[in-house]
Amino acid sequence: MLFSTVLTWLLIAVAFVVALPALWLLARGLWPERVEKQRLVAGRGLLKSFFIGLVPLIGGIFLITIISKLPKMGALAVLVGGALLAWGLIGAGGIAALVGERLWPQVEPWRQTKHGGLTLICCALLPVVGWAVLLPLLAILGWGINVRTWFVRVEKMGRAAEASRDGLLSTEMPAA
Repeated sequence: MLFSTVLTWLLIAVAFVVALPALWLLARGLWPERVEKQRLVAGRGLLKSFFIGLVPLIGGIFLITIISKLPKMGALAVLVGGALLAWGLIGAGGIAALVGERLWPQVEPWRQTKHGGLTLICCALLPVVGWAVLLPLLAILGWGINVRTWFVRVEKMGRAAEASRDGLLSTEMPAA
């Protein structure tokens, strides 16, 4: 194997380690209530989210197939596929928030998302299982979580979302 091939795969792995937790933190910063709904839905069980996530997967494959068969529409098919993939991976931020909440309950919600996201991505770095199973599974679960959040009412949200919405959580470090 050439050095350039090894370097290519290394840089792809580094890109995943940086990009996905950053995407989840961006979603936490832009839509905190939405991420709390995603965390709540992820805590209710992932099997239901998986089966619901298969519907957007099949619909997306069908849509991309139709678009790509149209003349000179390959770029649009790539754009639609990228948007669907990003939407699914943003939904997986609920899993990252859930993992972070369970492992680090004493820190702020955005740090929980960061730590949980890094934990998920480090698991996804496993050569065969991580890349071929876990990353696509995260996208499918994310689609299911996003669809399920459409049906979650606001009054069922947790304390962290209400506190962050009201501005009660402080981001300042305590004095030593």
